[in-house]
Amino acid sequence: TPVSAYLHAAAMVKAGVYLIARMTPGFADAPEWRPTVLTLGLLTMVLAGWRAIREYDLKLILAFGTVSQLGLITVMVGAGGSEMMLAGLAMLFAHAMFKAALFMVVGIIDHTTGTRDIRRLAWLGDRSRSLLIVAVAATASMAALPPFFGFIAKEADLDTVLHSPTLGSAAPFVLAGIVLGSVLTTVYSLRFLFGAFGRKGLPQPS
Repeated sequence: TPVSAYLHAAAMVKAGVYLIARMTPGFADAPEWRPTVLTLGLLTMVLAGWRAIREYDLKLILAFGTVSQLGLITVMVGAGGSEMMLAGLAMLFAHAMFKAALFMVVGIIDHTTGTRDIRRLAWLGDRSRSLLIVAVAATASMAALPPFFGFIAKEADLDTVLHSPTLGSAAPFVLAGIVLGSVLTTVYSLRFLFGAFGRKGLPQPS
């Protein structure tokens, strides 16, 4: 439902990130703050992305994808510095938009077919072109493909990390973690799209 999409894409799941963003100005100079936030954020991004590519339920793929994206946003808003914070907020807004659309897509699929299991779904692209177009656009943004907002936000994140004075010697490790997490994001984005809409070895519905 729209309310569920709003809560799970834009509101409720961002509460923890909001708290970190509020605390960062006061704690960023503490020696334990930045290493803790960066480590937990990157681990969350990578491990949740890995879990997402192993799921068969469309909603669980998106749910673990949300956890992974929140790990990235945590890194950006918790590292300190205004540029890192702004880049993190850009990703937060991009995530809210493409993930809300994708949750609505999953709701429509579940309501229409009675299942969210990608092993039982096929040919949906032939049955609903408009739903396919929305899913492709939102998934492309999630995978950070140009010219979508997700690409702009991810590019801002990577560029900011690369040139951030606050990260210092940790910048290459943070960059490597984000790149690895982004590869996993692309994989589970494709898994979601082709799992739901691909022409697989199931019989075509009449």
